[in-house]
Amino acid sequence: MKTIQTAKGDLLATIQIDINKADYEEDVKKELKNYQHKAVLPGFRQGKVPFGMIEKMYGATVTFDKLNKKVSEALNNHILENKLDVIGYPLSDPDKQQPTDPETQETMSFFFEVGLKPEIKVDLAKIAINDYNIKASDKEVDETIKRIQEGNKKDDKPAELNEELFKMIFPGKDIKDEKAFRKEVATEMERQYVVEAERMFLNNAIDKLVSEIKFDMPDAFLKRWIVANSDGKITPEDVEKNYDSVYSKTFRWQLIEETIAKANPELVLKEEELRDFVTKMYFGQLDVAGMSDDMKQRLNGIVDSVLKDENQRENIKNQVADNKVTAFLKKAMKVKVVDTDYEGFVKAVLPQEEKKPAAKKTATKKAAEKKEEKPAVKEEKAAKAEKAEKKPAAKKTTAKKTTKKAE
Repeated sequence: MKTIQTAKGDLLATIQIDINKADYEEDVKKELKNYQHKAVLPGFRQGKVPFGMIEKMYGATVTFDKLNKKVSEALNNHILENKLDVIGYPLSDPDKQQPTDPETQETMSFFFEVGLKPEIKVDLAKIAINDYNIKASDKEVDETIKRIQEGNKKDDKPAELNEELFKMIFPGKDIKDEKAFRKEVATEMERQYVVEAERMFLNNAIDKLVSEIKFDMPDAFLKRWIVANSDGKITPEDVEKNYDSVYSKTFRWQLIEETIAKANPELVLKEEELRDFVTKMYFGQLDVAGMSDDMKQRLNGIVDSVLKDENQRENIKNQVADNKVTAFLKKAMKVKVVDTDYEGFVKAVLPQEEKKPAAKKTATKKAAEKKEEKPAVKEEKAAKAEKAEKKPAAKKTTAKKTTKKAE
């Protein structure tokens, strides 16, 4: 067996694998012998079926499997031994591959096209971006308090601003007057604003980095790869239509993100970070260190159960990765902090949206709605939550790749 690599372009290579029948013939015979030992056919005892009959029945299938395995191993070994940094996985080279037939050819040649990752230089300190410190305006606080009152009506009248309402909305807090209540409402609103600002910062940072960091990609190869990787769900026409606006941006962010992660090992996700995230998500700021051993064991059991669920684990990895990347980029990029209210934030970063996003709904607003929540409201909330979770695929990459490294 022989492997030859030739350049096909700046970021393309062809890998040729020449394989002789002798390279896989013994493996085929061995596998057919195993079939013979296990075969049970009418008129023959187990293991006594003639080899020629077994070869006639299964020879072509076994030959294909063993040949494919040998070629795949040779291709993977060549990539590893030569430390090729490939994008996606190799595809059959349409310009060079000729039909092969193991029955008639002693030697066959297989040609694979390989996309190579470009060299990328990332200088985050030179890239300017805004971060928004959103404060609750008096108008917004007034609107939220009005919703609270409307959502907690008594005798068809808005709830009064008294200690009974204050305690219901903020149980456990000693709020005696309207001024303290307004302050607590504003604090809760701003806590939610932080979440929205963080999400928008990461989205804008990705757009900035993709736009300003220039490098070439093997675009023709990637277009073919997208189609091949879609299991027939995406056509070449679909790819051409959406390549510049969707696929190219996604690949570019993945490559930039990977470059940043390689240079900054602290971005690698650790298992304890996932566990800590789940603990805080379910149990808040509990004093874990001060718990009894029995309570710690119960808590760990719950965390284990959550992380064993593949879908939940993937979502958690994505959230933790987003949080880490966001925090890192805020320190590494040239960030200007802009103080604003929510209305100003919307005008600055979401000019295309006419309505405020679902994330704006604060805990106080949820409390105001909890008494009378019609089915339609529940459906609307579910739709908004689903929409909020649908982030670009590019963002999922760090979580997935870096965690694998850690594991």
